[in-house]
Amino acid sequence: MISGTHLEAFVQELRRKGAFRAPWLEDAVRAVPRHCFIEQYYGPQNDLVAFDPDLATDEQLKLIYSDMGLMIRKTPHSAASQPSLVLCMLADLDIRPGQKVFEIGTGSGWNAGLLAFGVGAGDLVYSTDALPDLVQQAGVHLRRAGIHGVNLRAGDAGYGWSEAAPFDRIMATVGCPDIPPAWHEQLAEGGALLLPLKTAGIGDPVIRLRKRDGRVIGEFTRWSRFMTLQGDYWSDVEDILQEPFEPRLEALLLQEPKQILLSEPITPDGLFFARLKGLHFQGLHNDDHGVLRVGYLHSESMSVLLPDKESPVLQVCGDSDVGTIVSGYHEEWIHLGRPRITDYRAELVDRDAVCEDSRSWLDTRRHACLRFSLGQAG
Repeated sequence: MISGTHLEAFVQELRRKGAFRAPWLEDAVRAVPRHCFIEQYYGPQNDLVAFDPDLATDEQLKLIYSDMGLMIRKTPHSAASQPSLVLCMLADLDIRPGQKVFEIGTGSGWNAGLLAFGVGAGDLVYSTDALPDLVQQAGVHLRRAGIHGVNLRAGDAGYGWSEAAPFDRIMATVGCPDIPPAWHEQLAEGGALLLPLKTAGIGDPVIRLRKRDGRVIGEFTRWSRFMTLQGDYWSDVEDILQEPFEPRLEALLLQEPKQILLSEPITPDGLFFARLKGLHFQGLHNDDHGVLRVGYLHSESMSVLLPDKESPVLQVCGDSDVGTIVSGYHEEWIHLGRPRITDYRAELVDRDAVCEDSRSWLDTRRHACLRFSLGQAG
């Protein structure tokens, strides 16, 4: 069983990282023991480690009580997310005692336990996952941790939990390539919806939306990276492409890349702006003789962009005109003041909505359309 030493070191690490951004979070970490929610994990050597809380070794507890995400299953994927990110997202959610919360992605159940602590009662938390056995195990984990009454069920979270709606807070702990209509429809007036929005391999920026007077508006809070939502609202168009690639892409990556000089290195924030300007691409990871290259496929022109975060050089395999377009968008982004994702305001709008001015852009997905805008200069 865990000693006070492991827990205290864990709390101190999270405190140093600024993870306790709401007063109740440190108490929650102390009250909801993370080791009670782990049955197995993949270790540093990618080896599957069985874990028994009653027979835990010092090495196992040091790993579990560290600020690291743990892969708990590979097929299909499931992970216990990095604790500091989980806690920061809980602070973003701004939950209060007595609120009803819907969680998308039960996983190990640790986040559901933290939510139960935050709202003050397990029966105010509704959590669902696509994997029935994970849901069953999460129930065991919660009871082992002394947390009772959490509502758990397996199913397609994209349809929400209509019998229990409306919810004061809805939180997704999986990367969402879309925003299913049920989520904002089942959100109470004044409620908040928090989800990592998958964005073409750049990352999954966390967006917080609030329902106010018939509008759903909000902003990004931080960058993140999560596994993808499963079910009818799953889509691979925002996922990272992994080797082996299809033959055309494989051949493309063997080309000698053309080099385009930028005025400064391109960043994820700059790539996000290029997306808002209409350049849709898909991220890819390519192992080039032991060196991981991070790139972006523009499928319309069958071109790959290979930015270098350390130098202002953009390499392009395929149509160099795409690189020229990206370079122009990059300069426009610089001219706008290098907006970060947290500088945009967001609103869910109808698909026939228009941009109000030159500082707003539409991000249209299969089931949702978001209008992003920047405040006027000055």
